[in-house]
Amino acid sequence: MEDGSVWELWERDGELSLQHDGLPCANSFTYGSEEAMAEIATSPITRAGQPQIMIAGLGLGYGLAKAMLCLPKEKARFIVAEPVEAITDWNRRHSENKAALDDPRVTVECATAADLCRKRTGSLHAILLRHSFARCEMSLGDAQAFFNALKGGSLLAITLAKRDKRLEGTLGKAGFETSFSPVPASSKGKQNRMHVLLLARRGRFVPFAER
Repeated sequence: MEDGSVWELWERDGELSLQHDGLPCANSFTYGSEEAMAEIATSPITRAGQPQIMIAGLGLGYGLAKAMLCLPKEKARFIVAEPVEAITDWNRRHSENKAALDDPRVTVECATAADLCRKRTGSLHAILLRHSFARCEMSLGDAQAFFNALKGGSLLAITLAKRDKRLEGTLGKAGFETSFSPVPASSKGKQNRMHVLLLARRGRFVPFAER
């Protein structure tokens, strides 16, 4: 990468591991929190006629695949913000979710989610941001870009290794109402390791039946 960071995809005993500067970022075993994020963030909008969802960071495609499963409508649109071209390429060649990238409802943009959101105002029904490290370094400017891109009552959902009060404070300053919930890190095996799902809502959600 231009900033000197290194992304790598490793395979061992049939399991894939995406690593950033030697630290695990995503793998094909621990993705339960990504699926929980997609399910929770899309549940309020299943009745939307043309839902638009942004996936901020492709990882190994589990969040995207689950969101598409939750919103099977033909007019649903899924915008994947993935600034690392190699990650998209690796997904197309190696991920078990590679078919999702060929779905006509999916658009992959080689850009950060914040940059894409700066070009949108009130158009997104949900933003799914997968982050596996302990601290998510989000600037106030980026948080405000996410806030402005969402429709009223919609969610920015973020997976974290543990609760991050500094991030909650940044989102609060941008106008979000935040809450958090522990979710299983993996849907496989017998491990009980948990991740944290941070939910940041833009204002009050009005059910589609009342609109």
